[in-house]
Amino acid sequence: ASAKSSGGGGSSYIRMACCPAGAEPYLASDHKDKGRKGQANGVSYYQTGRGSVGLLLLSDIFGWDSGRLRAIADAFAEKGCNVWIPAVMDPLEGGTDGDGLPPDFNFGGRFMEVVALSAPTGNWNPENVTMAKADNVIKAMLASGVTKFGLIGFCYGAWVGMYLAKEADLVGCASPHPSIHIEGLFERDPAEIAAESKCPWALFPAGVAADGGDSDTYDAEGALFQALESKFPGKNVTKRFESVPHGFVPRGAIKEHAAGTGDEVKKAVQECVTALCEFFVRRGLMRRDKAGLPPPPIKLRKPKFGKVGKVNPESRGLNLLLKVVKCEETEAGKTWEAVLGDDTGIVTFSLKSKDHADLCEKDSSVRVQNARVLMIKGHIRAIIDKWAVMKKADEPVEGEVKSDKDVSAVEYELA
Repeated sequence: ASAKSSGGGGSSYIRMACCPAGAEPYLASDHKDKGRKGQANGVSYYQTGRGSVGLLLLSDIFGWDSGRLRAIADAFAEKGCNVWIPAVMDPLEGGTDGDGLPPDFNFGGRFMEVVALSAPTGNWNPENVTMAKADNVIKAMLASGVTKFGLIGFCYGAWVGMYLAKEADLVGCASPHPSIHIEGLFERDPAEIAAESKCPWALFPAGVAADGGDSDTYDAEGALFQALESKFPGKNVTKRFESVPHGFVPRGAIKEHAAGTGDEVKKAVQECVTALCEFFVRRGLMRRDKAGLPPPPIKLRKPKFGKVGKVNPESRGLNLLLKVVKCEETEAGKTWEAVLGDDTGIVTFSLKSKDHADLCEKDSSVRVQNARVLMIKGHIRAIIDKWAVMKKADEPVEGEVKSDKDVSAVEYELA
């Protein structure tokens, strides 16, 4: 499923180079399709994977078999998705496998032909033509057993996707190097259509906006992204890949191209695919393990610190900020007793670590977490076992220690 794109200038599509041997499936230019072709009410599609979790891929203007698009589809199928790629564009001069532009189309020199095809009266206009074609394939997806689905639109495909997002019940949509701004060529505001989306989006614009890259409307402060945020605050994503050009995910050169080295493109493609997976995991479409993502970082809760005055014989998981009153060695090199306190009382710690004993210099401050009480001859002793921590406090403990309330001096009659 490989194809060559035109060399047209700056932000046009770039010529694809060979991928390194052993690259991930979504990087392979010599990819062998793992799926099948079919038709839904006269609309051709490529389908790969199985199950109830669907993913609709909408291509750039080079069509459903351009670049590494089907390799990407097969990679997402391996991650647990039932993936469908519709051929929604009438082919120009045969297109690429009967869809969109031919592989050798001179985009830079024939740009206005693409504009005419995309206009409200053209055969590639989403609102009037291609959205309906994609909808036929969505119906086939649902009939096959798909119960929930997301969408990835590449370049032009994002424009079609934004129209579909107004109507379809999508879990979420995403777009590497989106071209939703095409809407603006026809005196329409792209942000207005974004405001009608029924789901959040993840947007990954390419290049530097001020230097001819993708529009800054897709950035965090951009009008289109803000329109999405107004409906789904905090649920949308934007990340700009400044070092690579528009079209880099399905069509970017791996070894060399004008925007950077092959390693840059390979890294960017991998980062973008990972970001797509992260977005769809958060949207509940994909499972983190199936997507090949590492476990999420453990969010550590800040400890809540208590007071000495509330320590009792049943106390467990003690978190205390303490000032040292004194520390004495009870068995040479083996055990120590440290009296520590705060403004509510003092308690005796039985220590078996010289490191802990060294922390307990008079008037120093220590932080204790997850300590527990051990009753010795009816008296409370706090201990630092292997599950507990005693460290120097981040800040000095303020206030006078209440030495006249010694919780370790109270003798308990234990049952």
